[in-house]
Amino acid sequence: MNSLERENWLKERKTYIGGTDIGAIIGANPSYRTALDVYLDKTSEGVVEVTSEPAYWGSMLEAVIAEEYSRRTGFEVEVPAGLIRHKERHFIGANIDRWANGRNHILECKTAGFMKAHEWGEVGTDQIPEVYKYQVAYYAAITGVSRVDIAVLIGGQDFRIYQYLKNKEMEDKLIRAAVLFWNKYILTNTPPTPKTDADTAKLFPKGNGLEVRADDTILQKVDMLQDLKVQNSNVEKEIKTLEVEVKNYMQDGELLIDNVGHLRATWKNRKGSKRLDTKSLEEEHNEIYRQYLKEGEAYRVFALKQ
Repeated sequence: MNSLERENWLKERKTYIGGTDIGAIIGANPSYRTALDVYLDKTSEGVVEVTSEPAYWGSMLEAVIAEEYSRRTGFEVEVPAGLIRHKERHFIGANIDRWANGRNHILECKTAGFMKAHEWGEVGTDQIPEVYKYQVAYYAAITGVSRVDIAVLIGGQDFRIYQYLKNKEMEDKLIRAAVLFWNKYILTNTPPTPKTDADTAKLFPKGNGLEVRADDTILQKVDMLQDLKVQNSNVEKEIKTLEVEVKNYMQDGELLIDNVGHLRATWKNRKGSKRLDTKSLEEEHNEIYRQYLKEGEAYRVFALKQ
């Protein structure tokens, strides 16, 4: 896919809810992507693609994984012609990785690091990360197939094959979620409620200096937040006090061992980190300091007031 084809593909993605969107819409992995991220992606005018290293290598290795799957299973695989849209709802679509076994089922190709290996269960089952399960179920609902195989290469050397079998209840739920999201948020140009701190920063990046009058409900939440912060502060103080007592007991020792020889704590030497003395640089070489001084992006700071 050349750069122009890639740009057109990214533009087309704004016209439908895809398999990588559905998990975010139902909140499967809010630390990675939320419903608001999907909304902003679909409603923004520009086409911006930020590709991470894992995503890049996942794309690069897709053909390799598909070939190995075919070799191990005996199923022929076929690159799809393009986007597959839902037969009744044009705004629901699937970009599958491969057709398999004469288009009788779908193959999805994944990569994962060693640290994510625990998220993949027994080979041959549907014990895969939740967000992927929603993705393949969504594809099954759109295409009408009863089976999706998931081939994953973990840590670059552990090849596994998993299998999703049709679950109509789950698939209907996902289609309903996509329809609701499209009608309620995209068509009305109304952003969904933020679910994470990152969401609020994206939706409200700059303050306008105006006052907002609090109602009783939000005042109760502010009081709860203040109480929790006080509790957390007290806990942190207690932690620090206990740390000092343990360190004082250890003195010059580096390892703390219990009565049966188990290691309970360490207090080891660590090399000091190197840092740039910006104050001296500014005083002695001001011209160079100013040349490389970069101003960061503005951001909002939230603080509670008594």
